[in-house]
Amino acid sequence: MDSVIKAAKKILKKSSDPLNLKDVLKKVAKKTDGKATSDEIEKWINQSDKFTIDGKTISLSKSKKRKSDDVDDKAAKKAAKKAKKEAKKKKKASSDSSSAGDMTETSVSTSGDSLTLADCEQWRKEKKVVLKATTDDEEGNKLSEALKKNEAYVPYNNFTSDRIKKCVHEAFLKQCKKNGFTSPSPIQAQCWPVLLNPGSDGKRRDIVGIAETGSGKTLAFSVPALTALANESVAGKKRRTPRMLVLSPTRELAMQSHVVIEEYGSLVNLKSMCVFGGVPKYQQVNDLKKGMDCVVATPGRIKDLINDGACDLSRVSQLVLDEADRMLDMGFEEDVRYIISQCMDKENGRQTAMFSATWPAAIQQIALEYMVNPVRVYVGFEAIVGSNGEGVMDDSLSANKRVTQNVEVIEDRAREARLRSLLQKYAKKHSKKSPYRILIFALYKKEAARLEGNLARAGYSGLVTSIHGDKSQDARTQALQQFKDGTCPLLVATDVAARGLDIPNVELVINYTFPLTIEDYVHRIGRTGRAGKTGISFTFFQPGDKGHAGELQQVMKQAGQTPPEALMKFGSTIKKKEHKLYGNFGPRGGGPMKKAVKITFDSDSE
Repeated sequence: MDSVIKAAKKILKKSSDPLNLKDVLKKVAKKTDGKATSDEIEKWINQSDKFTIDGKTISLSKSKKRKSDDVDDKAAKKAAKKAKKEAKKKKKASSDSSSAGDMTETSVSTSGDSLTLADCEQWRKEKKVVLKATTDDEEGNKLSEALKKNEAYVPYNNFTSDRIKKCVHEAFLKQCKKNGFTSPSPIQAQCWPVLLNPGSDGKRRDIVGIAETGSGKTLAFSVPALTALANESVAGKKRRTPRMLVLSPTRELAMQSHVVIEEYGSLVNLKSMCVFGGVPKYQQVNDLKKGMDCVVATPGRIKDLINDGACDLSRVSQLVLDEADRMLDMGFEEDVRYIISQCMDKENGRQTAMFSATWPAAIQQIALEYMVNPVRVYVGFEAIVGSNGEGVMDDSLSANKRVTQNVEVIEDRAREARLRSLLQKYAKKHSKKSPYRILIFALYKKEAARLEGNLARAGYSGLVTSIHGDKSQDARTQALQQFKDGTCPLLVATDVAARGLDIPNVELVINYTFPLTIEDYVHRIGRTGRAGKTGISFTFFQPGDKGHAGELQQVMKQAGQTPPEALMKFGSTIKKKEHKLYGNFGPRGGGPMKKAVKITFDSDSE
């Protein structure tokens, strides 16, 4: 409260009229959970006519200047301040010019501390960002070099430069700062200029974004798409049909993306909705009839609504495939192709963005069919971005180096006792003020339900919850929210939660059962160590999992960690796969599958 009062007093001194701040502090505290910025204080003060703090009336200066004089004084001070700032800028520019010597590279004309073309190469190297053209052949490499030297694609490294203000809607920049973001994340900083600035042909580019979890991918695609929609005219349209479509592989990921899109879209009067299975269609149909600008959906349900004649996607000019490789991996290839065919043609100006944590080569072949010469942006992977900053374009899987991986070779009957031992050590760190979240992965939904019940009976009743396919959508949403807010610090989950979900501050991941693929292992442990933080994972590796021993050792070594001796005893051989993503059941030669097949292992479906 002291910081709020100080901020209020500071603004008060700059004001010209007596103001009333009664109830203002309460409103601000309620609006910001006790955290207030000077902008918010000023907003509320400007709506008041008196000023009181702690029951005491605080007056302004007793000077009897006329209001018009006050206005003139304020305008003069503002003009003087602006002139002083401009003079300081010119002085700095002059100084920089004289000290630059013979530097011949062209810099981007910006204000503040924006990147220039001369120093963005170093920025990309430090942030592990690689900008590439569509292909890696000789022509593609030439285009890649041209992309790196294109002034329009210099990253936005702050929210205040002239360049970003010209491209990104002002309301979105303010909301980012209001949400506590000091600058765009690397994936946002590089993707925004690519998606928002037209190329040499006058058209905005399609993009393939690959970044680790927790990197800010949702805003990376949402802000440019919503900016494009906000700049379009919808005059004369009695019924708004969707112009933006985001496809997500799971209900939880769709809901997570929708929260962000709804928050930012509402700032520019864009209506959005989330469409997924497991709930009645009638409400979704009614919402579509009211008119929607943005739809976030899972493939199965949106396809049903299209076939029912309830959803018209012909005006969709902004298409996003989030966790695209996961969607195709789950057998949604035919659904995705059908849905895209219902959108505006790519030749007619549709802009397509695909984002994922990984991008296997075979899936990339399928994805490129939907796009026009996309720019590839890789962020944050050592396996992809070498120490020299150059891109290594293979489909190696890279685990987060900030996660300490503990692999324990253990018999089935000993797992539950070991789980309780770990919880006794780590769960005690939990408190209401400082939640310590632990995510426990099971392979099947029945196993998840059993673990939840056993832990509840073992003393964790009221502290443990779960999400899996046997739970209703409402129950899953509630469980996820309880885990996020710390009410239930223990969450047992199947792999439905392994990809894409934004669960902040997960300190520990426990793999009670090893997943079916090494890719899922990497995505599971990626739930911790997000957004620059460190994390811990424990994996119970049973003798029956020995077929994954070689791949697991490789993943640990690539992350700079030493595999345990007990794991090494299984050998380090890695089975040759006919297909990187689909294993021995994929097509020979590593090419894409001709027809998607959805296989369910008593697990989760959409």
